[in-house]
Amino acid sequence: MKRIAIVEDDQEYQDKLTKYLRRYGEENGEDFQVSYYQDGIDFVDEYVFQYEIILLDIKMKFMDGMDTARKIREKDGNVLIIFITNLAEYAIQGYDVAARGFVLKPVTYRAFSLQIQKVCKEINEREDVYVSISFQGGIRKILQKSIYYIESQGHYLNVYLQTETITFYLTLKEFEKKLDTKRFCRCNNGIIVNLQHVQKVEGATVYVNKIPLSISRAKKKAFMEALTDYIGEGNYV
Repeated sequence: MKRIAIVEDDQEYQDKLTKYLRRYGEENGEDFQVSYYQDGIDFVDEYVFQYEIILLDIKMKFMDGMDTARKIREKDGNVLIIFITNLAEYAIQGYDVAARGFVLKPVTYRAFSLQIQKVCKEINEREDVYVSISFQGGIRKILQKSIYYIESQGHYLNVYLQTETITFYLTLKEFEKKLDTKRFCRCNNGIIVNLQHVQKVEGATVYVNKIPLSISRAKKKAFMEALTDYIGEGNYV
């Protein structure tokens, strides 16, 4: 299921886009969960990484679509944005917010379906390289390659990225099932390491992003074999 936000203050167009999404889903075997917002300001205030696609009107009363997209990009660099507009000149500005496309009003099903097809294909291709994290208030998708390591602390997990740490409720065993087994390996019972980011191994310590992590005696053989295989396959960067 793909989660879509329609940010559009014209009820007629909300209904039309919903109708087109339903038709596209029936024709192409896609399932959409749609949420609606009347203005960009409300959408930005409530945004918590729960969407994969945003259908965004340009002209709205309190916060226009371009400003809304800029605010969203400060929070989320992955969500796919399609502008719905009757102003073709905004297309150039769309590059500033990494918009995936534009649909000009009056919206035809053919033009709309081509844009939806494009973003659905991108999302489907992403699935194997992203991991979804569910937490209170929404879902966030993270590139697996951007994860340095995952650490279990009680009933919570800390996922360490380059610029932030994400904490959420899940067991390490359950999260491990979501990860690429060729890329990730446990160095001890409480930590999973992204082998791509291993800098060096010294004795019973592996360094990831300059942080020393303990390799347990029970895990060392399997960890070193996994690291050797990863490097041997030409994945190491």
